[in-house]
Amino acid sequence: MRKKDNSDSYFMQKALNLAKRTKGFTSPNPIVGAVIVKNNKIISSGYHKAAGKPHAEVEAIRKIDKQSLKGASLYINLEPCSHFGLTSPCVDEIIKHKLKQVVISVPDPNPKVNGTSIRKLRKAGIKVSLGLLKNEALRANEVFFKNMLKRSTFVTAKVAQSLDGKIATAKGISKWITSKNSRDFAKSLRDEHDAILVGINTVIKDDPLLKGNKRNPFKVIIDPSLRIKPNSKILKNNPKKVIIFAAKSSKKKAKNIKPGVRVFFLDKNKDSTLSLSKILKILFKLGIMSVFVEGGSFTLGRFFDEKLIDKMHFFISTKIIAGKDALGSISGVGAKNPNFCSKLGDLKIEKIDQDLHIWGYPSY
Repeated sequence: MRKKDNSDSYFMQKALNLAKRTKGFTSPNPIVGAVIVKNNKIISSGYHKAAGKPHAEVEAIRKIDKQSLKGASLYINLEPCSHFGLTSPCVDEIIKHKLKQVVISVPDPNPKVNGTSIRKLRKAGIKVSLGLLKNEALRANEVFFKNMLKRSTFVTAKVAQSLDGKIATAKGISKWITSKNSRDFAKSLRDEHDAILVGINTVIKDDPLLKGNKRNPFKVIIDPSLRIKPNSKILKNNPKKVIIFAAKSSKKKAKNIKPGVRVFFLDKNKDSTLSLSKILKILFKLGIMSVFVEGGSFTLGRFFDEKLIDKMHFFISTKIIAGKDALGSISGVGAKNPNFCSKLGDLKIEKIDQDLHIWGYPSY
C-alpha cells in the first residue's frame, strides 16, 4: 500500500487543486484555494467561488471552531488580501484566529497587497513561508498576473484543425473536423474566459451562439464594415453580452444593430483592418480580463502577426483534408524564415479520442 503523503507540497497541491475548480468564475479576482492543517492532517479547506463571495482562507476558517484553528498551519496559493474590497481583509482574519504558520506559493501582484499581508503576518508573530509550487501557482493565476503587472487582457487562442493544418475543405465545409469530446473540451475552455472573440466572417459563415458549458461569456466581434446580420443567433441570444468593433466609416449602418449591443467605432489601419491592440485596451477598460480567440483563420493570423497571443490551444484530428483551396488554420503575414517563427513553450500534449490536444505559450 502506498504511504500517504503529508508533506508541505502535498498540502499546497491540494490548495491549488481547489483553486482550479473555479477558473474563470472569479474574474476579476484570482483563483485561490486554502487548506488548514494541524498535527499533519487537513482539518478544513475552502476556495474562492466568485467575486464578492468569501475568499478561500476565510471560507476554510469559518468551517471549524476557533480552538481547532489555534496553532494550525494555512496553505494558500496566493498571498492573503490586506485591503477592503467587496470583502474585508483576509490577513486580519488569520491573525485573529492565531494560526501558527502560513505557507504561500506567491505574493499577490496587486499593488494594494503585494507583500503587505506577508509583513503583517510576520509582525504578528506568524511564521510565513514563500515559494512552494511557485511555477504552478503562477500558471494557475496567469490571467490575474498579466492583468495586474501589464494592465492588459490575457489572450488565449484556439484552433481545431486537420492533421495537415486545415479548418475547412475547399468548399468551405468545416463540420466536424475534430471529435465531439474534443469539441466539448474546447467549449469548456470558454468558461475560463470573460469573452470569446471572432471575426465577422466566422459569424456570417457559421452563425454561432458562442456559449460556454456553464458560463455565458461576452461575445466580441471584429466587424470593420458592420456586415453582421440583424437576425444572427449571436445577437438574438443576449444582445447585452455582445460587443462589436467596427470602422468609423460604417457608422451609418449602426441603426440596424439590435438595442443593447455595444458598438465601438475605430479608425482603420492602412490595410483596412482595425487595431487589435486598441481593441484589447478597450476590453480591459470594460473589465474583460481574459479573451478566448476562436477564429477564423484571418483573425488568428492577425493576432499572431501582432504577437498578442499569450496562450495557444491546438486540437488536431487525424483527418487529412488536402486541396490547395482548403482553408488553413492560421493565415496572416506569417514568418519569413522558419528559424525566426513563433514557437510554443512549456508544451503539453494529451490525446482525446483520436485527436491530439497540444497547448503552450508562444514565444515571438
